[in-house]
Amino acid sequence: MEAQKLMSEEESSGSEEEISKETRPPFLMLMQLCCISAIEGMDMGLLPAVTFALQHDLHLHLSQIAEMSLAQAVAQALAAPVWGVLADRKVCRRKTLLAIGAFFQGLCTIALGWTENLAMMIVIRSINGAMLASLRPVCVGIVADTTSELGRGKIYGYLQLSVTAGMMVATLVGTPMATATICGFQGWRIAFALVGFFGIFTSMLIAVFMFEARHEKSWNKESRKRCSGVYQELVKFGGYFRKPTFVCLVGQGLFGAIPWNAFNFSTLYFQVVGLSDSHAAALTTAFQTCCGIGNVLGGYIGDALARRCPNHGRAFTANMSVSLGIPCVFLIYMTQPSEDYRFFWYLSLLILMGLTATWCLTGVNLPLLSEIVDPASRSGIMAWESAMEGAIAAVAGNAAVGFLAQTVFGYNLADAKPSDTTQSHHNAEALGKALAFTSVVPWSLCLACYIFMHWAFPYDKRLIEEEKRRYQERHGTETTTASEFELEDFDLDEKNREDEDLEWLEPIGC
Repeated sequence: MEAQKLMSEEESSGSEEEISKETRPPFLMLMQLCCISAIEGMDMGLLPAVTFALQHDLHLHLSQIAEMSLAQAVAQALAAPVWGVLADRKVCRRKTLLAIGAFFQGLCTIALGWTENLAMMIVIRSINGAMLASLRPVCVGIVADTTSELGRGKIYGYLQLSVTAGMMVATLVGTPMATATICGFQGWRIAFALVGFFGIFTSMLIAVFMFEARHEKSWNKESRKRCSGVYQELVKFGGYFRKPTFVCLVGQGLFGAIPWNAFNFSTLYFQVVGLSDSHAAALTTAFQTCCGIGNVLGGYIGDALARRCPNHGRAFTANMSVSLGIPCVFLIYMTQPSEDYRFFWYLSLLILMGLTATWCLTGVNLPLLSEIVDPASRSGIMAWESAMEGAIAAVAGNAAVGFLAQTVFGYNLADAKPSDTTQSHHNAEALGKALAFTSVVPWSLCLACYIFMHWAFPYDKRLIEEEKRRYQERHGTETTTASEFELEDFDLDEKNREDEDLEWLEPIGC
């Protein structure tokens, strides 16, 4: 009994010592990164908030506004890997990349508010997307380098909460301001200017006050002359697909992000089923608020389960999150309760879904991406993953809902006016089926990818530990820090590779 008690005391003291060793970004740096994340959220919420004013003042059609959004999404996806490479190869300090991206994103936002030509607006929106692409990969890389493995989820949660807060501020401030006249100017132009000035101000804060140690550049003159650096990055990108964890995360991202883009039609759906505009807006605001809280909650839950079960904790977090989200979204879009309690029915389901279906990004995806590569490749792998996920989801989400609703389920656009109080029951049913189909099916595939993660992540982790052991033996060192150790290659000798191929299908304990 005494021996067991002594062992338990040693284990508890060891866990307390491990927790005490956890590192996190300094408070000032965390606030600066949250401001950068808020810029991304404001940009996401600003254009939808002023869409009605753009239609009225500039006589733009919804399809033309959609072209601007598509141009930005494509430019953002193409530019994200470039920013990731610049950060990983230390061409310049990451604070400089953040300052440049935020500054020119602010300038583009201001310019967009004072442009009336559609072609020029599309060009500016594309440049805006290219600048915006620098923010998330670099922020995530900084967090990964300054935070211990078991504490990254909650920091990512704070960043995602800032994205949600920025989106809500842009919506709540930009929507009433858009149709007003302020100091003789159209309100939506002032809204663009305010968001742009916030980006410029944040870039100055980053440039002056963010501390970052100087690192030696890895992009030398020979690489620039022969473009060998580009070839090396392409080879590295191909190597990512040899990691089952990366393949699972990309697969779930391609499917899992589609519903979040399809949810853009949620407000219209609530109006079609008979709710008033104020009730529909209240539901959307409540859902966004709960999503922000859920992101932070997911970070804490992912960290706690990873501390308890390093090999399977984050995969369990994803399994729970997606499993709770699927029935919620099915009940929201496939049931139409009576008018007496319709609002509270949707409100309760949206709150539950916002608090539970949002754990994967902060508690699972970003921490796992930080763990399966060496520190010198973190920004790059984040950029590649977000590029592939964002480009496909931005196109597939909205397009799939529109196609299914109108072509497959018979949604009639002529009867879809939100101001019409005699909405057709058939329209509500058609739009609900389209939203349910584009949510339940992708999330089911996403759940399958996360189930496979229980084998994929331990396999990658075992390869990393094996390579680390070989590195230590080759250099005669017993320990090495994360910053000193860089994965050279995952090619083990043929015997080890055969052993790994036989072992990786076997589940590994916590």
